[in-house]
Amino acid sequence: MTFTNIKCGSKDTEFAIFKKCLIKAVNRTHKYLDVYVNLFKLPIDNITISFRLMRHDHGYKPFFFDYTFDGCKFLRNQKHPIIKLFYKIYQGSSNINHTCPYDHDIIVDHLWTGNIETDFLKYIPMINGDYAVYSNWSTDNIIRAYLNLYFRVTERHS
Repeated sequence: MTFTNIKCGSKDTEFAIFKKCLIKAVNRTHKYLDVYVNLFKLPIDNITISFRLMRHDHGYKPFFFDYTFDGCKFLRNQKHPIIKLFYKIYQGSSNINHTCPYDHDIIVDHLWTGNIETDFLKYIPMINGDYAVYSNWSTDNIIRAYLNLYFRVTERHS
């Protein structure tokens, strides 16, 4: 699994803007993710997150799962196994690691992709190809931002 691109954007620039959204290659095999979201309307006490796995087949099409969940409720009671898998990936590199309300900017700092590449394929079966995780982030039932993460699955050689 290799991360190929990340796209972030604000659908409401009066609510938030992305100051940073990138995948940085350290060398051929090591990359990290950095995201910094400047929030303007604080505190945030309700968050709805929608994410779906997409597979490229003449365009990106839904594949395997499509979840929408209450982010504040999940952070209070981390029971859902798929959502928990995604949460554990970024928990240690982010300040999105406590219950609501959020009264600060959102930061994912130097999230090393090697852990994601190793852990993700253990739980979700995928054949070779190009994939993406599309996500929408909402408050007060209004989509405020999106973050799409693109990656390629190739056969592993031992």
